[in-house]
Amino acid sequence: MKKTILLLFIFMAPLCLLADDNTAIPINLEHTHKGGPRSGSPIYFDMPMAYYYHSPKIQEIIIDGGGAVSYYDVEISSPVTNYVEISTTVSGTYDTFNISSLSAGTHVITIESPSGNTFEGTFTTY
Repeated sequence: MKKTILLLFIFMAPLCLLADDNTAIPINLEHTHKGGPRSGSPIYFDMPMAYYYHSPKIQEIIIDGGGAVSYYDVEISSPVTNYVEISTTVSGTYDTFNISSLSAGTHVITIESPSGNTFEGTFTTY
């Protein structure tokens, strides 16, 4: 038993050294509609991927649009007050912006493409 624990420790210790506090967490975006929910799960050509990235020194949002459109309008708001905390325009290809001014907690991100599609998701800052 002691040998098993020792071997486990020997193999796990290097993995702990490789661990990093830098984490990009995917934000689940959903298309929002003015006419209410739709059935099915359509694919939108201009739907970006969004990530919340945090490290001990940086907190930012990453928007990866893949170049489907030239830009996205992005708003981050409080789900409680609906107050817009950050409003910015980012490149439709790939862009990041700093969110270190946000307080810890849950926030709503709304991304609108120039073609009129709106995508929304939530993320939690630490």
